[in-house]
Amino acid sequence: MYNRLGEQESEKRAAELTLARYRPREEWHFALSLSTIRGWARQAKREGMTSLYPKSRRPKTIHYQVPEHVVEVIYVLRKLFGWGGHRIAAELERRAIGQVSGQGVYNIFERLGLPVKVYALKGRSEGIAYRRYEKKRPNEQWHIDLKHLKLTDGTKVYVCVILDDYSRYALAAVAGTQRTTQWVRSVTEQTFLRAGHPAQIVSDNGLEFASVWEDTLTAFGHLLLEQAVEHHTTAPFYPQGNGKVEAFIRSLNRELLERQSFDTLDDLQAALDRYLTYSNNYRAHSALGWQPPVTRYAGLSMSVQGLAGIPGIEPMASQSRYGPAHADPPVAISPTTATNSCALALVL
Repeated sequence: MYNRLGEQESEKRAAELTLARYRPREEWHFALSLSTIRGWARQAKREGMTSLYPKSRRPKTIHYQVPEHVVEVIYVLRKLFGWGGHRIAAELERRAIGQVSGQGVYNIFERLGLPVKVYALKGRSEGIAYRRYEKKRPNEQWHIDLKHLKLTDGTKVYVCVILDDYSRYALAAVAGTQRTTQWVRSVTEQTFLRAGHPAQIVSDNGLEFASVWEDTLTAFGHLLLEQAVEHHTTAPFYPQGNGKVEAFIRSLNRELLERQSFDTLDDLQAALDRYLTYSNNYRAHSALGWQPPVTRYAGLSMSVQGLAGIPGIEPMASQSRYGPAHADPPVAISPTTATNSCALALVL
């Protein structure tokens, strides 16, 4: 408008008419004056009209404050194990690798193009009042469940998992080819010998655990009766009732079983044994204040530094770039471990 009027009016008159047309009328309007109009006209003539477009205030170079080696660790942990931002942040701090907030880790996911997926336990619960609970001491209640998968040749196999409610300590993860109540009884009996007896065991209503006849017991049920262990079963189609062992199996599946293949039952069992050593002794648990289950089950603290103790990334852990790697040796449990842990808690 200013340039067009300048062809018909004097420069001063053209500027005054332009100002009258676009004079600010509200407090939030952009301030305008004769000098501003003339300055814009000179700039447009000198640099072109595009020079008047609003300029981005974003810096041309973004300097990320998270060290590169920490970003590398975040990438590897997310890709290999599918860990969420808060879990990775807790592990980084606990292992003295770096300090990044959970949201900061999620921001790095976005920057690296890593997808974010929320895992949730699903199930029917019509008419069931779900109530979260936690027992007060180890061996007060155990949870038992089965996970099935296939070997590389197509053979169907099962993993029997037993988990302590209070500590989330995985007492057993045993592979077998027969989903029978006798096999489940054998796994449970061996766990009794190694870790002592719980007051209760929770299972679903699978035929390996519970009979369809009220006055009949399975081999697993007979064992619990013989050892004076209460047997609690969950409501049908309601996995939340056995949620702690379900959650462990999801982690086991995501961090191990979905990422490796196994040629033989022995190969699978060896991998399960390694995973239990890691999960019980070194893997931080969100429900335990980001401490490993052994701190509750055995009442012992574990020192871990760098990437030590995480299976599958041993070559990375040995590199000085990621700091020194050290972990206390895993704790060997016995039938008196839970009792000693309770006694130690009373003293403290």
